[in-house]
Amino acid sequence: MQFIPSKDISLLVTFTLFSFLVSFVSYEAYGDGLTMEILPPASLGDRQASLFIQVNPPILTSDTTQDTFVKLRLFDANNNQTIQSNSFFVEVKKDDKLLMRELFYTKSGFLTIKFKPTDTPGKWQAYGDIEPTLGGWTATNDEVRVDAPVFLEGGLYHFEIKFIGVDAAKNIFAQGNEPTFNSYLSVGDVFKTSIKYQAKSYDTEIISYYDRIKDFKFDESKNLILFSMPFDWDVSRFKNQNIFVHEEIQIPKSFKEFTDTNTFTAKVNGFPLVGRMLAVDPYSKEDTLILHYLINKNDILGMAKNISPDTKSMDFTLTPGFADAQTSTEILTDFGGFRAELEWSPADLKANTKTDLKVTFHDAFSGGQVTGDVKYDLKILDKNGNAAFSKTDLDAIGGVDTQSITFANDDVYTMEIDIKSITINQKTDSSRLGIARGIVVVPEFGSIAILVFIIAIGIIITTRIAPIKFRTI
Repeated sequence: MQFIPSKDISLLVTFTLFSFLVSFVSYEAYGDGLTMEILPPASLGDRQASLFIQVNPPILTSDTTQDTFVKLRLFDANNNQTIQSNSFFVEVKKDDKLLMRELFYTKSGFLTIKFKPTDTPGKWQAYGDIEPTLGGWTATNDEVRVDAPVFLEGGLYHFEIKFIGVDAAKNIFAQGNEPTFNSYLSVGDVFKTSIKYQAKSYDTEIISYYDRIKDFKFDESKNLILFSMPFDWDVSRFKNQNIFVHEEIQIPKSFKEFTDTNTFTAKVNGFPLVGRMLAVDPYSKEDTLILHYLINKNDILGMAKNISPDTKSMDFTLTPGFADAQTSTEILTDFGGFRAELEWSPADLKANTKTDLKVTFHDAFSGGQVTGDVKYDLKILDKNGNAAFSKTDLDAIGGVDTQSITFANDDVYTMEIDIKSITINQKTDSSRLGIARGIVVVPEFGSIAILVFIIAIGIIITTRIAPIKFRTI
């Protein structure tokens, strides 16, 4: 429903009546380019409250229009206890245009807003029950439906969640002290084009889970893909918030001059992407190679040191081939929630030799090790897509697990870690799912082996330059 002035007036009267009851420190928390996140805590008296927000389904694209669910939960950051009886405004904007603003209430502390996308700019309609104290939309099953022009197209949707009160319907914050959370949830923008190479055309697709693709080019002479998207490099904009950029490129395998390799060179604004920042997936689609740019906040902050804050675009390049493929030591889930550190023992991987893989899970945003138990699947595939190792429902107790693996052949393998759930304090959370991808190079030469190899090459070169002379006896 469009925001009705009479409802505002009645709310302000009620708000003024009870605003003296609660007075906490005002706080704003932010996130950017995500489909799920736990926003940094705000102070509620002697408590620190965090907000969990999630879009479901987690992968939305502008190619599809469907009902979308946004889940919200306010909880005590110290003990993970849900904070109940909450009243809060939810405002949704895209490109600074207001798409929806309504007041909601949840007694349980959980609320799901079911968005039914409608092509009605500036108009929306909510359906549910009305909480009598402040007039917020509510429902006995904690799900309220809203018909609104939300999630219709790709890009960032700005959700501002302002809490009017917590713990009881009449227990509200003093005006100006309302804890406010800001999240920029992402819908993938689907960009389709045709690459022409040596008189042949190859249908190519890019899904940007941050903002819209622009200025796509293909340089045939260099076998190089170039594209951009809007991005504000002013560090002050995102230094205090979570941020994650995910770009997915799908190229047909029939374009063998581009896809017939396991390694690629990718750059962002001239900075090479190394390790976990570029994930190659040749197996999810039989006829398509998928590459993922996975760029987190630390990566962006590092790049921003040498990029003018006035720069307004993120510029991507991709070309096949890279001379120095190395076994992954850390990988990132495709929607940025978790980072897996990988430790191989022995580090010099060899075929037909047992090696232990230690996996340690970290929260990608806070950087801290996961304290709960992570259930995950581990799969390692050879260049033909055959499983060299595959186990499901593995448990990383306290965020750590070790598996023994023997590689049958020298090869460059693709590894996938599929996170299925996390259990903390006997509570299982299946909302933060994701797949992390990396590579395993067998044989892998450690630093000592590389040094020996360099010395050996040096001896050979020296020998060729100055042959050893033998004295005849």
